[in-house]
Amino acid sequence: MWHNNCQNDGKTGPNMTKTVSYLLFLLVLFNSMTLSARPRVGVVLSGGGAKGTAHIGALRVLEEAGVPIDIIVGTSMGSIVGGLYAIGFTPDELDSLFMAQDWNILLRDRESPKKQLLSQKKENSQYIFSVPFFQKPQDIISGGVIRGRNIGSMLWSTTEGYHDSIDFRKLPIPFACISQDLVTGEEMVMQSGVLPLAIRASMSLPAVFAPVSMNGRLLIDGGLVNNYPVDIARQMGADIIIGVDVQNPLKSEKELQNDVIGQMGQLIALQSQDRWKENVKQTDIYIKVNVDGYNSASFSTVAIDTLIERGRIAAEAFSDTLRVIAGTLKAQPKTRPRPGFFGTASDETPGQKKSLDILVGDKPKNSINLGLRFDNEELAALLFNSQMIYGKTHRHHISLTARLGNKAYGRLDYNYHMGRLWNMFAGYQIMYNDFNIYEKGDRICEVSFVNHQAVLGIQRSWKTASLKLGGEFQDYNYSSFLYRIENRGGKDMEKEAYAKFGGEYSASNLDDNVFPTKGQDFRAGYYYVIPVSSSDKMFHVANIHWTAAFSFNSRFTVMPRIDSRYLTSSNTVAEMNTLGGQEYGKYFKQQIPFYGINHFEESYRTLLIAGIEVRQRIGSKHYVSGAFNLGLTSDDWKHFFRNSFGGDKSLGYNLIGGAIKYDLKTFIGPIGFSLHFSNRQRVSAYVRAGFNF
Repeated sequence: MWHNNCQNDGKTGPNMTKTVSYLLFLLVLFNSMTLSARPRVGVVLSGGGAKGTAHIGALRVLEEAGVPIDIIVGTSMGSIVGGLYAIGFTPDELDSLFMAQDWNILLRDRESPKKQLLSQKKENSQYIFSVPFFQKPQDIISGGVIRGRNIGSMLWSTTEGYHDSIDFRKLPIPFACISQDLVTGEEMVMQSGVLPLAIRASMSLPAVFAPVSMNGRLLIDGGLVNNYPVDIARQMGADIIIGVDVQNPLKSEKELQNDVIGQMGQLIALQSQDRWKENVKQTDIYIKVNVDGYNSASFSTVAIDTLIERGRIAAEAFSDTLRVIAGTLKAQPKTRPRPGFFGTASDETPGQKKSLDILVGDKPKNSINLGLRFDNEELAALLFNSQMIYGKTHRHHISLTARLGNKAYGRLDYNYHMGRLWNMFAGYQIMYNDFNIYEKGDRICEVSFVNHQAVLGIQRSWKTASLKLGGEFQDYNYSSFLYRIENRGGKDMEKEAYAKFGGEYSASNLDDNVFPTKGQDFRAGYYYVIPVSSSDKMFHVANIHWTAAFSFNSRFTVMPRIDSRYLTSSNTVAEMNTLGGQEYGKYFKQQIPFYGINHFEESYRTLLIAGIEVRQRIGSKHYVSGAFNLGLTSDDWKHFFRNSFGGDKSLGYNLIGGAIKYDLKTFIGPIGFSLHFSNRQRVSAYVRAGFNF
């Protein structure tokens, strides 16, 4: 057998001419012995984590040389590249696919806010824990440091059309990948099954990625037993082996000190060192890629681009030999199928190419979610949510939510997805609340009520925006409420009910829901309100919100904001303009936060709040902030600014407030302490922990 094991540096070896001549002789002899049959070319792609992206550059050279690939075998990252190539992805498409991913998100379990619809991003930001149930095969992951949900989702998306249990030897290019049985230590050569699950199992590095349960076995990364599976390609019938090896050479004691990733790679290499040496000897064209300076975790865009280029350079060292192989075999070019990933999607324009930036978590999942919160005003609160999808097309989405705390509520939501972008929604909520109402800094009453809310409408969603149109019914039953409005005559109010019709538009590209550093958030809404429980006149409500984040360096962020709300009636409680607290809608939906006022304060019909916050990050998890805001309100919008600044104090006034804050970023959400001050309230302290909900 002919063997060329050059340790190349981008140049052909000195014996290349002799090698080519011998290869020609071998091929001619082989053809004469097998009559019409030609030798089968097998390509072997080693494992190596991020270094395995170099395989893409090598495959590009093989294609350009015209080498027919009859068999492809890979381990770990080699199985990802090899498996996708086997079903029709071209090297250029693989290049674009790998470069488009956010690997920091892809290689962990938390869903990326940037890859979610705006409505999903806002909903998911209030949960600490999320546990899936009734999982699809792509989500069947056992315990581990990284469960692999996101990488599994990517593999499932890119292998459309190959989700049934199939024979991998019947793929457009026969394919196999290597895994290991965690219980027995047995090498598992995956030549059949569900393709994305087999690939996912092949890359399940112990203690990093969770193992995959398949066919009664618990499978882990095949690199521990056979990281360069040339022998498997031989067993599948390959006559000529072209191998691409991206493993680092063994490191010295000095090099391994304080290098955890290097230690892990060394351990993998040592486990299969003898087998690797034997497989190298069995390789006909051994392409050794120079991966100096990179490791298995080098998934930055620059690193991937460099590694792909190094794979191309390493393969081009054998370009003459590869062209001779192609010319001697005289293989007829195969018509490669288009992978299902590039086919027509029901939610896209027919014939349109799918985005290469995989939308991890862009579809609802069956899950149980939990949120926790604590503050010195409400003490503890618990949020429980269960989401379920059903139907053959998964268009039906039901969500059950319960909140335990002072603002307790239960909610049922139903969404019918008419495609990825449009959905019809309906919902019902019952809520109990009990709190004090303040007017110009003075406590005027305590109110407790039960609120029933029903909604119905349609929603158009984009990646960073959404539009809701529809109506809702609001019913408020007050158990105790003495409200001092002149035209109410000081009587107890027992009930308010409204029918509302209108819509809301939201747009946000903030890079983080809790501590954003860039982007903007905008909301605007309008509703036509019809009183049902009284003979009061119909009225209009309009609101607008804008905030932005600007970072001048990696640690310092400035966030301006504007909030405004206007209604044409003063004879309402449930719809009145309100402000106070640090979160939107804590007591009534329309409540606007205001630093310096930690209670619920009513205001006049026209309300405008402008503010700015400056935030400094210290270390990686500590944040110190200072905030200032100005509130203006008036019943006479024509003279809004004059009355707000003291023109007619019975029709308007202003509020000035601020806060100094400290926050610690934790897995349960921010833990913070703040001191507040305003011209309506003495200095007050506020302690909080957990996400807002």
